[in-house]
Amino acid sequence: MTTIKSYVSLLLVLFTFSVYSQNIRDIYLNESFEDQPLIEFVTLLHDKYGLDIYYEKQWIEPYSITITFENTPVEAALKKVFENHDLTYDLFQDDAVAIYKKSKFEKVKSDVSLSFLTVGNPLNIGKYDKANIKGRILDGKSEETLIGATVYNPDEDEGTTTNQSGEFELTLHTGETQLHISYLGFEKAIFNLNVIENGYVELSIFEKSHDINEVTVVGDDGNVPASQIGMEQMTTRELKHLPAMLGEVDVLKGLTMLAGVQTVSEISSGFNVRGGNTDQNLILLNGSPVFNSSHMFGFLTLINPDVVEDVSLFKGNMPVKYGERVASVMEVDFKDGNEDLFRVYGGIGIINSRLTLDGPLTANKKLTMVAGGRSTYSNWILKQLPDEELSESVTNFYDVSAKLSYKFNQHNKISLMGYASNDKFSTSSQSIMEYGNLLANLNLHTSLSKTLFGEMELSHSEYSYRLSDFANDNPIEAYLYDNKLVYNSAGYHFTFHPSPRHNFEAGVKWLNNRISPGKINPENDESVINPQKMNDEKMYEWAAYIGDVFNVSTDFKISAGLRYTRFANVSKSLVYIYDPNESMTIDNVIDSLEFGANEVSASYSGIEPRLSFIFDLDLNTSLRFNYQRIRQYVYQLSNNAVVSPAETWKAADYHLKPLISDQLAVGLENDSWLKDIDFKAEVYYKKLQNLIEYKNGAQLIMNEHVETELIPTSGFSYGIELSAKKSIGRITGYASYVYSRTMRRNESEFENDNFWDGDYYRSIYDKPHDFSFNGTYHISKRWHISGLFTFISGRPVTLPEQKYLFDDFIQISYSERNKYRMQPYHRLDLSVTLDENLRKKRMWKGSWTFSVYNVYGRNNPYSVYYKKSVPNSTNDYRQYSLYKLSVIGIPVPTLTYNFRF
Repeated sequence: MTTIKSYVSLLLVLFTFSVYSQNIRDIYLNESFEDQPLIEFVTLLHDKYGLDIYYEKQWIEPYSITITFENTPVEAALKKVFENHDLTYDLFQDDAVAIYKKSKFEKVKSDVSLSFLTVGNPLNIGKYDKANIKGRILDGKSEETLIGATVYNPDEDEGTTTNQSGEFELTLHTGETQLHISYLGFEKAIFNLNVIENGYVELSIFEKSHDINEVTVVGDDGNVPASQIGMEQMTTRELKHLPAMLGEVDVLKGLTMLAGVQTVSEISSGFNVRGGNTDQNLILLNGSPVFNSSHMFGFLTLINPDVVEDVSLFKGNMPVKYGERVASVMEVDFKDGNEDLFRVYGGIGIINSRLTLDGPLTANKKLTMVAGGRSTYSNWILKQLPDEELSESVTNFYDVSAKLSYKFNQHNKISLMGYASNDKFSTSSQSIMEYGNLLANLNLHTSLSKTLFGEMELSHSEYSYRLSDFANDNPIEAYLYDNKLVYNSAGYHFTFHPSPRHNFEAGVKWLNNRISPGKINPENDESVINPQKMNDEKMYEWAAYIGDVFNVSTDFKISAGLRYTRFANVSKSLVYIYDPNESMTIDNVIDSLEFGANEVSASYSGIEPRLSFIFDLDLNTSLRFNYQRIRQYVYQLSNNAVVSPAETWKAADYHLKPLISDQLAVGLENDSWLKDIDFKAEVYYKKLQNLIEYKNGAQLIMNEHVETELIPTSGFSYGIELSAKKSIGRITGYASYVYSRTMRRNESEFENDNFWDGDYYRSIYDKPHDFSFNGTYHISKRWHISGLFTFISGRPVTLPEQKYLFDDFIQISYSERNKYRMQPYHRLDLSVTLDENLRKKRMWKGSWTFSVYNVYGRNNPYSVYYKKSVPNSTNDYRQYSLYKLSVIGIPVPTLTYNFRF
C-alpha cells in the first residue's frame, strides 16, 4: 500500500501535456528518428497524436533514440523504444502513458496491473460466504467526502448512495467482484475487489481522467461462515431501521422477530431459540457472557444500541470456538471508536435517555474510544397513577459501557471493554428487587506470521440479585435475600491459512463459575430473621478445539470441527445419598458424602463434533446441511414459564448431569426468485438429554436438597423456518413463519414422579405457530415509517380442573402438566422517524422518533389463574372463576429526540 501511494504521489508531480486525446489503440506512427533526444519522441506523442504523457524531465533528458516507424501501433512503438531500457512505461485510461524508472517502480507496475484490492485478512479466504463492506467515497484532490455518490455492484445488481458523511454500506458475496463509482462532474471509476470478509474501504475518485485512484483498505473479522446454517446477523444499518421500542431501537426485541426466536411476554427476561429454555442461550457482550439480558423486567434490553457495531445469532452450526450453551450463541460486538473525529450522540425520551462519546484519543489516531450510558426516569410516570399502591412503585435502571482500542497496525490490535448496569423494580412499597451486571473483557489480536494469527481473550462477568422484603411494614420480619454468579475465563484462538482452500482454527479455553445460590439476612436491626446462607458452588471447565473450512471446489465447501470439554465441580459441599429403591425425597436420605474446598465432587467430559456442508446449486441458490453436539454444565432454576431476575443458577453435580443437545438441520437459500429478496428455508431436529423438570409445588430457593425437586427429563424439538428479507429499495423488511414443536418426557424410575404416565407432553415453550413481519417504508431521505407485527401461539399452561372437600378444606386437583394452552399472543408496534438534516456542514444534527407500543391495545395474557368471586351471570354463577393477567393492555406512545455532533 505504501508503494502504491508513492506511485500516486509521483504521478501528481510529473510534467503534464494536455491538449486533446484519443484512444491509444487507434493511433499508428509513421515517423523516423536518427540519434534524436528521447524527449522529442515523447513531445511528438503529445503534440501530434494527443496523448497525455506523465514523466519527470530529468529522467528523459539523458537518452536518445534511433528508430523508424512505418504504420506502427503506438503500443508496439513504445514497447520497442523501451525494450532493454532503464525506463519503462504503463498505459492507462486508454489515452495516457506514464514513464518511470524500472529500478524504483517495477514492483508497483506489477501490483497495479493486478488491479485487485483485498478487503480483509487473506488468511480467511473461503471462510465466509458474504461480507459487509463499509466505506467512504472521497474527492481524490481535496479529500472531502462526496455526498450522494452512486456505488453499484454489477455481479449482484445491488447499489446504494453515500450518505451525508460520504459513507456507504453493501453486503456482497465474497470473492472477486467490482464496485462502480459515479458522481456528477467526476470520472466514473471501477474498483476491482477481492472480498474476503467484513471490511472498510476508502475510495477516491477524480475530476480528471488521468488521475490514479488512491485506496485504503482495512479488514475486520468476518462473522458469516460460508458453511453457516442457522445463523442470523444484523448490521448497524439494519439495527437503525428496526421499529423503536419505547423510544429507542431494541437489539433483543429485534432478534425475536427472526425465525426460530421467541419471547415469552413483555415482562420477561431473555428469549427462547428453537424451543430451548432461556438459560440455553449464551449472550456475549463483546466477548463476555451476560446472565440477565434485560432492563425493566424485559421492556428494554441491557444493550445500548449506540455502541453496537453488529449482532450475530447462531441457532445452529455454532463455530467450533463456542460452547457452554446448547440452544444459541448471540454475539453483540461493540464498535471501535471513530478514527477521524470526536463525536457526541444520544437520545432524550419520555422514559429514558442516553449519551455516547466516540472518537480518537491520540494524535496518531491509533487509540480510540467509544463510551455510552443510559438511564431512566420513569418513576415520575408511576407517581401520576391514581392507584395509591402503584404510585408507590419503583422502576428505574442505568447502564454504562466503554471500549478502548489501540491499533498497532492492520493485523495487531488490543481492546478493553467494560460494562455495568443496575435495575431497581417494585410493584408496591413492600418489596424492592435490584439486579445488576458487571462485565470486563481484554482482547488482543496478533499476527504471528503471514499465515498464522492469534487472539487472546480474558473475560469477567458478575450477576447479582437482591430482594428487600419489608413484610407489610413489619420491621421484625423484614429480610434481604441475595444471590450471585461470578464468571471468569481465559482463552487463546489460532487461525491458520496454509492455502486458499483451507482455513484452520484451533484454540483452548479455561473458565470457572462461582455460584452463590442464596443467603438471607435481616433487613434492619429490629428484624428477628435468622441469617441463612447456602454453600457456594465452584466449578471449572476446560475446552480445546480444532476445525477447518475446506473449499473442495468453487461449488462445494465443508466445515468440520471437534471440541472437547471437561467439567469439574469443586464445591465445598455435603452430598446426600438417597435410597435407590425409593423416590428421591428428604425422608429417603441414607448417607452423605462430605467434600472439602477444591475437592472434585463430580466431573464430566465429552467430545462435541461439528460438521456442515454447503452446495452452491447455482449462482444464487445454495443447499446447506449441519450437525452439532453441545454440552451445557450450568442450569437456571425456575419453575415459572416467565423467567424473572430472582431465578438462581445451578451447576452440574453429583446428582445433576450436564445437558446434551444433538441437532440436525438442512437449509436452502436463494436470492434470485424475486428481485432484491433473499429467501431462506430451514428444517431442524434437536434431541435433548438430561433436561430438568420440576415436581409440582417445587421449592427451589434456599433448598439444600434441591435435587429432590427435580425430575430427570429428555426431549426433542423440530420445526421448519421460512423467511424472506429485502434490504434495498424504498420498502425494506423481514418476514418469517415458523412451525415448530417442543416435547418433553420424564425418565424417573418411579412412576409417581413422572407426568403423563411417562409419555411425551408439551414443553412450556411449545408454541407451534410463529409469524413476524418487520417493515420500513422510506417516504423520503429523512422520513421513514417502521412497523413490527408478531403472532405466536399461546404457551401451554397447567390449570385446576376439579375441587373437592377433604377434612373440611377445599382441595384443588390440577390437570396434567401443560395440558391447556393460553390465548395466542399478537402485537403491533409502529414508529415514525424524521432523520437528521442532510446538510454536511451542519455540526449539530438531530432526529425525532415517535413510537407506539401495542398499537391496538391487545390484552396479551401474561398468566392465567383462578380467583374466588361472587357468583353471577358474567361468570356462569361459579364461585371460582378463571382470570388472565395482562401486563400491557393499552397502547404506549413514546417520543424521543436523537442527536449527534
